Amino acid sequence: MNTYKNPWHKPQNPMYGLENYSTDEKPVLYRNYLIYERIKGHVWDVVKDGACVTQLAGLNGAKRAIDELQVAA
Repeated sequence: MNTYKNPWHKPQNPMYGLENYSTDEKPVLYRNYLIYERIKGHVWDVVKDGACVTQLAGLNGAKRAIDELQVAA
């Protein structure tokens, strides 16, 4: 089981999800980020240092987001 922080979690507002996300899926390592397909076929989470930094609807979108994060850094 892989678990990582949900930075959008708000205890007073459950629509923002649980404090942590978890998945049994193995991550894809890309440019020092981990990509988890948390909801099969629907949600890919980009994770850095134990926290989700963005969520995308596909593996290629997750990789593009990481490329953009690298350029912005």
